[in-house]
Amino acid sequence: MRFHISSQHTPDNCAVHRGDGTPPVTDWRARCKEVGVEFIEGGSCPPSHLSFMFVETDDMEKLRVLMQPVIGWWQVVITPVNAT
Repeated sequence: MRFHISSQHTPDNCAVHRGDGTPPVTDWRARCKEVGVEFIEGGSCPPSHLSFMFVETDDMEKLRVLMQPVIGWWQVVITPVNAT
């Protein structure tokens, strides 16, 4: 099943303004591969602190594992997508 994942954080929760400036995940394609989720496409709009990606998996638990590094910092919305 395919999913659209959007994630956004506030400027206060931006890695640029806290810690060493390194985002929790620097390569979402590699992170998807690491947890066994197929990365289809993704992107971001840094001025809006917004990221998105389309992924495919048959295991919803893998989506939780995928997003774990940002849970608590970012608002994450996962929506099933009907691929027709």
